[in-house]
Amino acid sequence: MKFFDIIGMCFKNLWRRKLRTLLTVLGVVIGSCAIIVMISLGLGSNAALEYSLKQMGDLNVVTVYGNNNGGGVVVDASGSSKNASGAPPKLDDAALETIKALDGVEVVFPKLRLDSNMFSIYAGKNNRYKAQWIEIYGVFPEELEKFGYKIDQGQLPAEMGNKYIIFGSQAAYQFADTKRKNRMVWKEDKGDGTFTEPFFKPLEETIFLAVNNTKKDPDSNGNYQSGGRSYEHKLKVAAVLKEDYNKYESVNAIMLDMGFAKQLLADYNRLNGIKNYDTSYTEVAIWVKDLNKVGSVQDAVTEMGFQAYSMDSIRDQLQGQVVKQQMLLGGLAAISLFVAAIGITNTMIMSIYERTKEIGVMKVLGCFISNIRQMFLIEAGFIGFIGGVIGSIISIIISIVLNAVGGGAIGVDMYFGDTGKSVPISIIPFWLILLAIAFSTLIGLVSGFSPANRAVKISALEAIKNE
Repeated sequence: MKFFDIIGMCFKNLWRRKLRTLLTVLGVVIGSCAIIVMISLGLGSNAALEYSLKQMGDLNVVTVYGNNNGGGVVVDASGSSKNASGAPPKLDDAALETIKALDGVEVVFPKLRLDSNMFSIYAGKNNRYKAQWIEIYGVFPEELEKFGYKIDQGQLPAEMGNKYIIFGSQAAYQFADTKRKNRMVWKEDKGDGTFTEPFFKPLEETIFLAVNNTKKDPDSNGNYQSGGRSYEHKLKVAAVLKEDYNKYESVNAIMLDMGFAKQLLADYNRLNGIKNYDTSYTEVAIWVKDLNKVGSVQDAVTEMGFQAYSMDSIRDQLQGQVVKQQMLLGGLAAISLFVAAIGITNTMIMSIYERTKEIGVMKVLGCFISNIRQMFLIEAGFIGFIGGVIGSIISIIISIVLNAVGGGAIGVDMYFGDTGKSVPISIIPFWLILLAIAFSTLIGLVSGFSPANRAVKISALEAIKNE
C-alpha cells in the first residue's frame, strides 16, 4: 500500500467520526494552549524582571569598591592580589591589571574621586560663579557610553586631556553667584513643564580650575590661594550628561580625563607638601562579556579582598522564584495534555473495535502489518498535530489580548526605556510554537502506539468473522 493511500484512508476514517475526532482534538487544543500560555507568561515575567534589573543597574557590570586603608597591592604567582602589610588591598593600577586578566572581563572603568576642597572651580566673566560642594571624578571618557552614560548636550572629543571637562546634568546648579544675595539657584519645576535655569550655560562658558594652596589660611570668603599660573587651567565643557540617578556622577558631578585628574592630584600634593599620597581608585566598574560569567567574575574579585556588587545575585534569586512559578503552572498545564493523551488513546481503541473487520480484510488482501500500524499512528499523530496548531493559534490570540489590556490591569505596565513600548506580560517566540506543535504531535503518536500494536495483533480470520 502506498504511503499517500494510507494518508487518504486516515483522513476518511477521522472524517467519518467527526464528533469523536473533534472532541479528542479539543482535549489536545486545551492542553497545548495551556502549556503555551503558561510558558509565555513565564517568558514575560523574565522579560519584566530583566527590564526591572536593568533599571536598577547594568546586568553585565560588576562594581568593585576600593578600601581606604594604606598599603600597596602585591600580585602573587596565582594572579591574586594581597596587601603587603596585611591590610585590605588597594584598588590601584596593579589591582586593575589583575582584574583585566580575569576570564570574561572585556572592559574596566575606574573612577578616581578628587576632594573638591583641593580645587577652586569658577565659571563666567571674571570668575563670577564659584562651584560649591561639587564632586570631581577622573574617568576614561571613551568608556562612558559602554557603561550606560549618555550625552545630552555637546559631544566628546577624541582626546580630552587637560583642555576639556564633562558636566553632569545638574552640575551647573552647584555654582554660586558671588555677586548676588541669593547665591544659589536650584532646579525646580515652574509648573508649566519648564525648570529654573542655572546661572550659566555650561557649553557656552570657560571653566577655570585652580589647585588650592591649603597650607595658607583662607580669606574671609573661605577661598584658598591659588598655587600660581602653573597650577591653573582653563577648560571647555565638552558635553553635558543625560540625567540618570542610577549613575550619580551623571547628575551633580563633573568628570575629567583620568590622566589630567592624576596630574591635578599630584600637583595638589606637591604644592601642599604631601608625600606618600594615595592614588587608588574609588571604584571600578567591570564589563563582563557573557552574562553567565558575571557571578564568577564577582567571586574572583571578592577573593582578591575587594567588595564587589552586581545584579547577578538578585537576578538569580528572582529568576529562581519565576522558574518555580513557571514549573507549577506548567505542571498544571501538563495535566491537561495528559488527559488529552488519554482521550487520544481511548479514541484509537474505540476505532479499532469498530474497524476490526476492516483490519481483517486488509490482512487477507495482503496488506503489510507495518501499513496497518502506520495508519493508526498517523491518525493519532494527526489528531495531536491539528490540536497543536489550533492550540497555538488560540494561544497567540490570548497573548495579544493579555498584552493589550492585561498589563495595566494587573499593574505591570512598564516601558522599554525611551521607546514607549510596554513590557509584554506574555511572550510567544516562534520556537515555542514549533515546540508546542511538535510536542502535541508526539503525544498523539505515543498515545496511538499501544492501540496500533493492538490492531496488528488481531487475527485475520477472527477479524473477518467479527460483526
